[in-house]
Amino acid sequence: MHSSLQLAYLEAMDIAVWSSRKPASRESGAVTSHISLKLGPGNAGSLLICQADTDSAGRLANDISRTLGRAPVWAWPSDDTGTVDLPRAVDDKLFTTVAIFGEELAMQLFEGELPDQLNSAKLVLLPSLRDIQNTSEARRNLWATLCLSGMLEQG
Repeated sequence: MHSSLQLAYLEAMDIAVWSSRKPASRESGAVTSHISLKLGPGNAGSLLICQADTDSAGRLANDISRTLGRAPVWAWPSDDTGTVDLPRAVDDKLFTTVAIFGEELAMQLFEGELPDQLNSAKLVLLPSLRDIQNTSEARRNLWATLCLSGMLEQG
């Protein structure tokens, strides 16, 4: 079976890949707000979007990155120079997974319901970092979502 990163590269090169049909899902959504994102360092195919730059630099963010088994790119809304919009970040950096921490932030980025995909990237809704830090239920939900989404590096 092909990894999602391999499939994204093949799709970017206009190479068709046969795969089994899945049930119909929601269509890819369009970003309706003009929120620009500041991208932090990282080199994996995953983009993790949090509320603020301080969220990406804390101990919890480090624990989540280590749990994923690679160095994901963290991002947060910003008005500074050097920002990009979400669809452009997905296309330019070949992100195959975009995880958004918290329903409130997801609603800022998308109008209505969060789509399953944005261009070549799968979208994943995670509990907010505040909830993860404060409740065991949110931590269990985080772990279950990471496992089901395929975001964990197999090794």
